[in-house]
Amino acid sequence: MRQPASKVVFGVKISTGANSSLVSFVAMRYSDDGVLRAKRIYTSKDEFIKVLSGYWPSPFNPQKRDYFKENKVMGGVFVNDTIRIEVGYCPALDSLWKIRFSDWPYKGMNQAGWSMNKSRPGLKQEEYLSKRYNIKQLDFDYIVDTNFWNLLYDVTDSTWISNYKFIN
Repeated sequence: MRQPASKVVFGVKISTGANSSLVSFVAMRYSDDGVLRAKRIYTSKDEFIKVLSGYWPSPFNPQKRDYFKENKVMGGVFVNDTIRIEVGYCPALDSLWKIRFSDWPYKGMNQAGWSMNKSRPGLKQEEYLSKRYNIKQLDFDYIVDTNFWNLLYDVTDSTWISNYKFIN
């Protein structure tokens, strides 16, 4: 018997959650007729990167595809055999909080974000994000599938960043 076809999508939500994480990640598997069959929320960026890169086996990436490479986004797993560590890296994921905040929202780091307001984008910035990444509400919606990869590409593009900072 043939396995039913399915589509896996990945995504990100940029909002402060109960676990104080600024960004949460999701993997979802749909049947070929569009029914959600499985969903996994990742609070660990490192774990999410290991799945996306194909470094870890996962029901959301059983062929261990390198989605970073396929989507032309810098990311993967750095392996240091000397001290036996495996660290996920993706500069784009590290910058996502800047879309929402004007400054790093917690103590301990003094870094500027790109938002017009302190703890959420300006109204025009929110409208832009909604249209560009097909979301209704930044606080509740995940940016998924091709919109997710477009976002990762955008937050590493200096022209996009400059334009986003001054949307008002």
